[in-house]
Amino acid sequence: MDYVLGLLNGVTDNEALARLLIVGAIGLSTVIAVITLTLLVLGLQSPLQRRLALIKRDHSSAATGREAPGNLQLLLERVGRRITPSAAGKVSATRTLLTHAGYGSASSLQVYWAVRLLLPLTLAGVSLLILPMVPNVSPMTGLGVVVMGAAVGWLLPAMYVDKRRTARQGRLRAAFPDALDLMVVCVESGLALPQAIERVAEEMAVSQAELAEELALVNAQIRAGISSTEALRQLADRTGLEDIQGLVSLLAQSIRFGTSVAATLRIYAEEFRDRRMQAAEEMGAKIGTKLVFPLIFCLWPSFFLVAIGPVIIGIIKTFGKP
Repeated sequence: MDYVLGLLNGVTDNEALARLLIVGAIGLSTVIAVITLTLLVLGLQSPLQRRLALIKRDHSSAATGREAPGNLQLLLERVGRRITPSAAGKVSATRTLLTHAGYGSASSLQVYWAVRLLLPLTLAGVSLLILPMVPNVSPMTGLGVVVMGAAVGWLLPAMYVDKRRTARQGRLRAAFPDALDLMVVCVESGLALPQAIERVAEEMAVSQAELAEELALVNAQIRAGISSTEALRQLADRTGLEDIQGLVSLLAQSIRFGTSVAATLRIYAEEFRDRRMQAAEEMGAKIGTKLVFPLIFCLWPSFFLVAIGPVIIGIIKTFGKP
């Protein structure tokens, strides 16, 4: 407590104001803790409130086979519902980011913003608890550590979601050529496009579970009455892959003009293989440029040291004698 008082006193230069801030922070923390415990004990533990929360988040264990969310998740949803930005553009961008990362549930947005609020507060509180144990820490250094902890807590969820999105899109992009080849085989053997998508999802359920799940969702949407083009367009929106967007455009034109879907898929598969080959050749062409910096900083100094070092030593010995 003395350390925190000295920290605030060094910032405000007013001991009375520093004590008032400490008392206010303790009171606010107590109120938040009491409200949280009240929600957990009275609200979330109540069967009626729990059932209403499940219905509100469109959750049905019997229909989906998923586990019912725990009290912590429901609490995060409640907190996130209060602090979710009201700007439609920001909400849409965050929703798209979470969908591309694989978080497509209705409550993912609320949980994301709740974590982004609570994690900085948690890290800042942990920093305030640890700093008094570290000797010889100036008030400004302690304040910087607290601010840095809060900043890390704010940025860490966004970095994690962005990294997860990149990894998921990479896995989907790697699995898409195999799915496309299987789809070509199924369509050319006489299956319609929805049946072909269903068969490909079944075949890839073990090796590529994420893409198989997305294709199964496309098939479920088609069975529900959505057109094949619209279902595939939603697949492209969920994954964010340009390859799938190109396939959707070609299939939409094929269905509109009545051309063969099998021929369209085969042509796109060939074009996709050509693009993969061109991408591989482009990456191979960049290797020479990327090797310049390792050669300059790692190999060439050692080479010059071995090649010119003995000569320099001989010159020094020769001209260094009196």
